[in-house]
Amino acid sequence: MASSTAFFPERYSIKDLELFSGIKAHTIRAWERRYKLLEPARSDTNIRSYGADDLRTLLNTSLLLKDGMSISSIAALSGKERDERIRSGIRAKWGNDEALNALKLAMVGYDEELFERTSRNYRSDHGFEALVEQLYLPLLTMIGLLWQSDVICPAQEHFCSNLIRQKIVSAIDVLPLARGEGTSLVALYLPEHEIHELGLLYLQYRLRNEGRRSIYLGESVPLEDLRDVVGHWPGPMDICAILTVFPRPGNEPAYLTKIETLIPDARVNFHFCGPVLQVVPEPSLPERIHVYPNIPAMLKALLGGRSIQTDN
Repeated sequence: MASSTAFFPERYSIKDLELFSGIKAHTIRAWERRYKLLEPARSDTNIRSYGADDLRTLLNTSLLLKDGMSISSIAALSGKERDERIRSGIRAKWGNDEALNALKLAMVGYDEELFERTSRNYRSDHGFEALVEQLYLPLLTMIGLLWQSDVICPAQEHFCSNLIRQKIVSAIDVLPLARGEGTSLVALYLPEHEIHELGLLYLQYRLRNEGRRSIYLGESVPLEDLRDVVGHWPGPMDICAILTVFPRPGNEPAYLTKIETLIPDARVNFHFCGPVLQVVPEPSLPERIHVYPNIPAMLKALLGGRSIQTDN
């Protein structure tokens, strides 16, 4: 694993460590006090701050504890020894927490090998859809929180997101195209100013895997272009988006009403989910606009309420 701290923020607060690792602040302080596991700096007012090595140590410690080591044994190891034990001890049978922490560790160290081995083992044991839904999507949610809090830098987010994107695109590429001229079409898009496409790509994978005919329009699509797509399709259509940062708070109802007004065709229905829509109540929406709490709920509606298959 990389030993340089050049890519990392200079210092982390104990709250940053708690958010990143999932280990409570009081536990971190206890390990620091009893075992000298971490080496924080202190300000003139006695406020702790931690370096990149402390963050890596904490993530390694979490994994080694899950693997059965005691905290005293872990604390007695050097940082290099902990790294080596993690590398040699990657488990195909790791649960969600262990595998997720391994991916976090891979992200902070730009460690593609650790990311790939963890993903491959988890997928082999649980399947591709579980890999995405149980590991990648929670990881991306956490990355969003960390990025907004300046706990990670944009390069770390891009490193991780691009690895995930490669896997989803590869999974889509091997699936057959759905056929049928008279069938309903699902059009997937992200609005202008919205570039977080991984959830939408996964929705494309699930739809194609279930045999639904769909087209992927990608990010930053103007509403006028959606109207053009509708004009080229003679049958019923479902238009879907996952909204992460757009529209801005307070503008959600206006955006949803605008899109329905711009495309008044009764054969078109609109389906949305995403963090920015959690405050929008369904009863307040136009008839053809549907908002869901998550991707599985949207999928169930798009598939006509039938059960959603998972791969094994």
